[in-house]
Amino acid sequence: MMPGLTFALRHGASPETAAAQAPMAPFAPLLVAFVGDLSRRLMADPSIRPHPELVALAYWMRAANVQRLKADFKARLRGDTLAPRGTVFHIAPSNVDTIFVYSWILSLLSGNRNVVRLSSRSSVQLDLLLGGIDHCLAKPEFASVASRIAIVRYEHSEAITTALSALADTRVIWGGDNTVAAIRKLPLPATANEVAFANKLSLALLDNEYWAAAQDATRQACARLFANDAYWFGQAACSSPRVLLWHGGEPSTADSADFWRRVLQASRDIPGELGAVDFIDKLVSADRVAAEMEAQFAPSTDNRLSRVSIALESLPTLLQRDIHCGGGLFFECTLPQLDALTPSLSRRIQTLAYAGLPTETLRHWLEASPLAGIDRVVPFGRALDFAHVWDGFDFLEVLMRRTTVA
Repeated sequence: MMPGLTFALRHGASPETAAAQAPMAPFAPLLVAFVGDLSRRLMADPSIRPHPELVALAYWMRAANVQRLKADFKARLRGDTLAPRGTVFHIAPSNVDTIFVYSWILSLLSGNRNVVRLSSRSSVQLDLLLGGIDHCLAKPEFASVASRIAIVRYEHSEAITTALSALADTRVIWGGDNTVAAIRKLPLPATANEVAFANKLSLALLDNEYWAAAQDATRQACARLFANDAYWFGQAACSSPRVLLWHGGEPSTADSADFWRRVLQASRDIPGELGAVDFIDKLVSADRVAAEMEAQFAPSTDNRLSRVSIALESLPTLLQRDIHCGGGLFFECTLPQLDALTPSLSRRIQTLAYAGLPTETLRHWLEASPLAGIDRVVPFGRALDFAHVWDGFDFLEVLMRRTTVA
């Protein structure tokens, strides 16, 4: 056993033990049964109800979704064979501490053995999740699943990360640019592959005419969905919108004020308090923007919402800078038409959440010419939804290898 490791599960394995097991067949009945059992366990636990991210995770793992993933897997075969990569080493982020489960579950269903490194920081959500995983792994029928899962913690250590990487056929890095750069320096076996989810930011697109014509119920729903996208995880998730683009022209003062009033109201239903340090961080971020580009501060009487308007010409600079601090800070910009956004895009842009535009209009824009950025386009309220294609990477391809049959 490697020194310096703390095991996060009572019924899991050590990394060495997990890596020594034979892989299982993708979507083997036992693996599907385990994921279904974990989904039911979480859904039945009243302790997770105050944590919608765990409810969403349990819902994502439900049997119907797993069967859709299995059907997608079978459709990819085309006469070939997709086999597990072997051992997958997942390095979880500290800012969204439950996101590792998605890559772990997809890797598990792919038949791989899995080693997960968690940050040393704990949370109520993570403790509840680990408790649910441990409960299911304790069942005798899932003993062979437990022997292929190691979830560990350790302080930052290049030696330990290198040792765990040596076991890996795939390394999955969740973290910021600095984390990705530091870990990429550490060797992998020559036949291993790697996927990294580094710093990204996301945008929201709201059609001005749509909002101006919307009735009260529509406005209320739209603002609530936007707040759900933005405020969970303290606006720190890569898919949380940080910039609101008013499409089609500048909104009236009354329409803009009404949107943000409703967003602020909806944000109060989302857990998480903001303190003096958040106020200072947002002030510093806003001042940095003002020092580099033309900006207009919107007055605010509530620490949960801070707004800074910028000119369209400044948008490329803003999106290339690591200025945003989260905590309810939003940059605003008027976008006359979709093509006006194209010059601002780069690989740093992950999600574009939208409201008020037809899907076909967005699809035509995306297909008209290759864009330098945007990995996913989703309606308001779905920015935080996970899918097996994430940041442009298809997990079902990354976590398996294809054997062709001629």
